[in-house]
Amino acid sequence: MKSTDLVYSLLSQRLAPITQRTGLSESASFLVWFLENVYRLEETDARDAVCDHRNDKGIDGIYVDHNNEEIHFLQAKIRQRDRGTVGDVGPKNLMGSVAQFNSSDKVATILNGNADDELKRLIIRIKLADMVAAGYRLIGVYVTNESKDDDSAGYAAVTPDIRIFDRDEISAHVVEVDATEGKKQSFTFDTSYVDPLEMKVGADPDAPTMYVFPARALQLVAMEGIADGSLFRENVRYTLGNTSVNKSIREALSNKRDHVSFILGHNGIIILCSSADNSEGDRLTIKNYSVVNGAQSLTSFYNNKSKLTEELRVLVRVVEVQNEALARAITENSNNQNAIKPRDLRSNHAIQLRLQKEMKDAPGSYFFEIKRGEKAPAAHTVITNDEIGRALLAFDVLEPWSAHQIYKVFDEKYAEVFGRPEVTAQRVIFMHRMMQVVKDSLPKLKNRPMASYTLTKYFVLYLLSKILRENGGSRPYVANPESLSATQMDEFLNKCEEILKTVVVDINFESKSSDFDYKTILKSPKQVDELAQRILASYQKDVEREKAETFTDWSPSS
Repeated sequence: MKSTDLVYSLLSQRLAPITQRTGLSESASFLVWFLENVYRLEETDARDAVCDHRNDKGIDGIYVDHNNEEIHFLQAKIRQRDRGTVGDVGPKNLMGSVAQFNSSDKVATILNGNADDELKRLIIRIKLADMVAAGYRLIGVYVTNESKDDDSAGYAAVTPDIRIFDRDEISAHVVEVDATEGKKQSFTFDTSYVDPLEMKVGADPDAPTMYVFPARALQLVAMEGIADGSLFRENVRYTLGNTSVNKSIREALSNKRDHVSFILGHNGIIILCSSADNSEGDRLTIKNYSVVNGAQSLTSFYNNKSKLTEELRVLVRVVEVQNEALARAITENSNNQNAIKPRDLRSNHAIQLRLQKEMKDAPGSYFFEIKRGEKAPAAHTVITNDEIGRALLAFDVLEPWSAHQIYKVFDEKYAEVFGRPEVTAQRVIFMHRMMQVVKDSLPKLKNRPMASYTLTKYFVLYLLSKILRENGGSRPYVANPESLSATQMDEFLNKCEEILKTVVVDINFESKSSDFDYKTILKSPKQVDELAQRILASYQKDVEREKAETFTDWSPSS
């Protein structure tokens, strides 16, 4: 990303889809975008961290970094003038706002005062008082599309707890492969101990050349840019801190007897360069290079240099490539492959393979995607197993509060979600179409931020499941949707659509209160149950008054 991409005319275009989708203000959308792209948060976590409202005590968002034991108080500032500069007034005001939270007593005072309700809910949700009492460091994070100037730089120099993300700093963290600032000029590997495998990738004369060899970790840590992270600027992410992966690498480095076998359990490192010269036989010189996969490993090696030995080696792939589009594809694909998730580990499981095969043979043009990147046949509707897994978690397992945690679908809840006789291709298609009915109902929610919140659609699906299962006219078809013909299925779904019109009215009534914290409620089993009971009771009253659609006495057309 270029810093000029953050001038207001371009930034507003980037933020418009977020604002339209979420109903948030432009400033709040900017902060959500920042948290997703710079802090690398998932959308739900980014949304949860934002509290950009009036009387928010000068704080637009709060993020707790448990890894570094820091509390980040964020403030977003969008300047429409392209030549606007940060100055020191905004950062100083932010640090004054941060001071309001520097003790548990002060946090309690804010909770008992007239601060914005969403700010209060956020403080309670993240247990801010406990973090402050535990000694977490308070950091002010000033996020702006302005540029730093002498005043802001001077203030930052004498204020260690302020972090100013101006347009240059933000653009440096939003990584794009076609940026050249992450490339290093030259590095030479000693390959006298090995004969690198050299291969042309493709028949085209301009096809990239790849060199594969086991590189010594002691050589790798000599590459420029590991300490400041600039070597990984073109990567889709930087090193991730004190993660389980980094912990396991450090543990492996501590046991020098196992260094010789380290390469067997390591995925390897990928280096892109504009040229690679192996003509001298025992040396491989690369130019204009960058590491696009392996940041965590190299950083761990660098930070533990005293523990490295000659026996510790890592498989390295050096790719000589001039095509920026291809370089981008290599970067994205290699990181997708290495970001192994529970879903990936289940992709070859018998249940998933069976469902995919069933879907192929089922009526209709549907494709069940069980692996990221699978290519669907032309003119087919793609249904992903993570989409359906979360729907089944809400509709069948009746746990909508966990539906944003995808790992649960393919880990601890896998058997409950997928490992049941009734989970067939037809049920998968049924759930896919039910989810579409739910999504079509969401625009009728008056609380637009809630309507766009990930867990909301699963909560509505959960309500629909409760209604259908408690009604004798619909219960058989929930249990066995395959018993419905195509025409009957359309009738069934149309009736569900009518039912949700009433349900949405009840949700609008429940959520109109200023203290309605949907972010907390929808993650709490107890609060979801209490809210659901009130909505379902209201719906049943409307049925009794003949004001709501119902499946009572319904039978599908012949």
